[in-house]
Amino acid sequence: MEPTRWARGRGRHRDARHHLLRTARELLRQSYYCFEFSTVAVMDSLIAVEIVLRDRIPGTGRKPLQKRIQQGADTGVLTARQAEYLDYGRQIRNGMAHGQATHAAMPPAMAVPMVTTSFTIVSELCATPTT
Repeated sequence: MEPTRWARGRGRHRDARHHLLRTARELLRQSYYCFEFSTVAVMDSLIAVEIVLRDRIPGTGRKPLQKRIQQGADTGVLTARQAEYLDYGRQIRNGMAHGQATHAAMPPAMAVPMVTTSFTIVSELCATPTT
């Protein structure tokens, strides 16, 4: 990939993750009135983490999230705690996306730690210089 396209792509990803996390935060605030917003907040925050993983882990391209998480843990981009959280979030996301999870509403008390952890992971990964 030529350098100019790479730079533009990274900028778009930065904007996308920022937009997703901002949306997750606002949905979480509103979820005290409508629990369904909590679920969407969790999904948006996980998508933001997935974007950052794609940027931070070389060669992941179109690999499934599970393989990105494993590769991130193997290469030291992710800590064991981060990999464990992301794998749990991945399972929740997949369950909802494939209709295995039957309830769409998630209480804010359950969603807040998940969204907070996504914010933390994105912050930690973006603060670490790329190699």
